[in-house]
Amino acid sequence: MTTWILETIGLFVTTVGALIAFLHLHRTSRALEGRALPAECAPLFKDRRLLMITMGLMAGWFLIQYAGVILI
Repeated sequence: MTTWILETIGLFVTTVGALIAFLHLHRTSRALEGRALPAECAPLFKDRRLLMITMGLMAGWFLIQYAGVILI
């Protein structure tokens, strides 16, 4: 019983962390849209977008797993 509770708490904390990282990246990306970026920052902006997509997919997958843990 204790193992199940600890695994659920760990999954919940990981899910919340992924969601916070995704929301931070999404919010700051919107703030950077209107600004002119130097040419050196163009590759970083692309990497930031890919990181945002990756974090969104991870957060979605963790939510599905967390829902599965609760419902099973």
